[in-house]
Amino acid sequence: MKTLLKSPVLNFKSFLLIGLSLSIGWGIRGNFGHEYGAAFAGCLAAITAAILSGREDWRQRVPYFAFFGALGWGFGASISYMQVISYTESGHAISQWYGYMGLFLIGFLWAGMGSAGTSFAAVAENEQIGKIFKPLLFVFGAWLLLDTFEDTVANMLQRGIQFDGTWSRHKNPLYWFDADYLPAAFAAIGAAAYDLYERKAARNRWFLPVFAAAGALSGFLIQYILRLLNIEKGLGSALTYLQGDPSYINPETGLHPYEASNLLNNWPQWFGDYPQHIGWFLGLIAGIIVYFVVYGKFRNGSSLFAWMGLGWLISFLVFPVLGSLFFAQYGGLRMTPPRSDDWAGILGVFVATSIWMWRNKLRPVTVAMLIGGTIGGLGFSGIQWLKHFLNSFGKPEVLVNHGLVPGSPDYIEKAAKWADWQNQNWHSFLEQSYGFVNGIAIAVVIAFLITRIKVHSAPIQESKQNFRWTRIFSALFILLGITYLNIVKNVAVWSEQLNPQVWLQEVQKADGSVTTAPAQWDLPYIGRLPGVDFLHLSPTGWFNLTWALLVIGCILIVRRHLRSPLPIIPRNSLAKGQIIFLILLWMMVVANFERALTGWHPTRMLTEWVIFVNAIIATVLVLLLPQESMSIAITETEDYKPFYKKLWIRTVAAMLISGVLFYSTNRLIYHYPEYNKLNHKAYHMRFGPEASWRSKPNLKNAEHK
Repeated sequence: MKTLLKSPVLNFKSFLLIGLSLSIGWGIRGNFGHEYGAAFAGCLAAITAAILSGREDWRQRVPYFAFFGALGWGFGASISYMQVISYTESGHAISQWYGYMGLFLIGFLWAGMGSAGTSFAAVAENEQIGKIFKPLLFVFGAWLLLDTFEDTVANMLQRGIQFDGTWSRHKNPLYWFDADYLPAAFAAIGAAAYDLYERKAARNRWFLPVFAAAGALSGFLIQYILRLLNIEKGLGSALTYLQGDPSYINPETGLHPYEASNLLNNWPQWFGDYPQHIGWFLGLIAGIIVYFVVYGKFRNGSSLFAWMGLGWLISFLVFPVLGSLFFAQYGGLRMTPPRSDDWAGILGVFVATSIWMWRNKLRPVTVAMLIGGTIGGLGFSGIQWLKHFLNSFGKPEVLVNHGLVPGSPDYIEKAAKWADWQNQNWHSFLEQSYGFVNGIAIAVVIAFLITRIKVHSAPIQESKQNFRWTRIFSALFILLGITYLNIVKNVAVWSEQLNPQVWLQEVQKADGSVTTAPAQWDLPYIGRLPGVDFLHLSPTGWFNLTWALLVIGCILIVRRHLRSPLPIIPRNSLAKGQIIFLILLWMMVVANFERALTGWHPTRMLTEWVIFVNAIIATVLVLLLPQESMSIAITETEDYKPFYKKLWIRTVAAMLISGVLFYSTNRLIYHYPEYNKLNHKAYHMRFGPEASWRSKPNLKNAEHK
């Protein structure tokens, strides 16, 4: 067997396959949205990276590559970025430069965390991977509790207020900067719960209620003393700023469009509703934290989730919540006011993860985060620049900026010539192209690690502890969990766009008003018997029941395979990885087409047709490119500090140089007019008299922006 001296991934076809894998996933993510969509894209690329690596030990870990790759890429999906894109197109100079810098940071965090998850599966020892699953299940359990009871708690805090997860979400008493602070807090709670479980024999577990009570009492007394000294209100005012500009005057009307009392501030809504409870509540949290700092052990990797959760919360407090107090006249330390500030939380997660990996002898992961993050940052800002450049041909506003008079023959001719070009689905171009660059980031990360990470000696199920269940859990979570969390969203789309007489029903409320609700479909035959009127489910209920039956069937098949291998499931790790890839790929490609078909328009060709064609190419490549296990010359790197220092310098340089380059060339192409002639309504601006946080803030009595 020939020994390869360089990484087998370092070739055009391998980069193409990994890039296409993430591009397909990213295009689909654009339709399904948020964390679950990004998780699908991440796991698809991680699978191809492991398959193409040529390393048998990595191919045996395909379920882990998929699982942790999905988790890593899911983090950045909570970051709001559409306003940042709009900044780059606004024509306002400082907002444009800021927009390109913001896109670099978002892309850096997104790809950095995605690289962390993928490289963790490649670098960590067998037992490190196996042991981390138990605390991770506690985190999943904490998130499930949050998802189950969050709305119930919110309704208890503020009865009679109608809120939802979209246009009225800011009316939720738990709302805070439109950010996912509760999932971050509950991740830390899950890690703490595991620590208590793991230390169940320790007597100091029973000190937790004491610390919690002492903290709550201390917080109550501190607030009571501040109130007696007449300091409480002054301190509260000093730590509060409004999310808007009460002095703003609408230039069209010459009037103040909103009152200061109608603006949100930088604290959760319930702080204003129940100010008397702030002291003991914060004291309670402080007491619990002190207990775990003193007695917590956080073994088996649970400390990672504690670090990540606390990192999210600390960074969130440092930047938009408290740091903004000093920059309120500029809209605060917020990237996209009035939208989400999850970027700050994910920045904290990135820093916390980097420190944890470095301290726990997983330094290659930290380096991989910088490599992937830098490419992802350049990709997001660069592809947006490319999209805006391609979109400039025949764009009416560009024609005007270049001196053509609207209605003139030359203007009409050029605008008509490029009209079809202008009507393309440019956002889908951005998503799929940026996804491809993210795939290149993973390819570069894997190429960097292949020859530097020692071969893991034994498959994880053959190590001292039996962690076989973690492989099974990972595979089922990817094939049936990630897919379910995305595909179940199709039911709502079908309900909205298909025959309403089949999918919806009218329900009369107690007050006599009529509202719509999901239809109830009877169980075939039995549910149609005379007198049987209870064997029915909503469309979502039938979907969930069917998926549950699918999960049960797969579990039965896996149990049988573990006792006596089934012929249909190959023994070869490469073949297993290819099957997982193909099942996952085509399940989501078909589901994505189903989602788009109900509201089909020719502009969808750039999304669904391109995704389908790319899936065909990826199918061919994933079956033809990988070879049997190769002998790779591995030279372990002992010291990663030089890499880390150089990479940080290059990352900062790339951010600064690319920001200036994209900004300046864009302005040369578009020839923007002076500020007062810019389209302030169509585009968002971060700075200036018509900045979005001034002119379009979230108001208590209006829909969320």
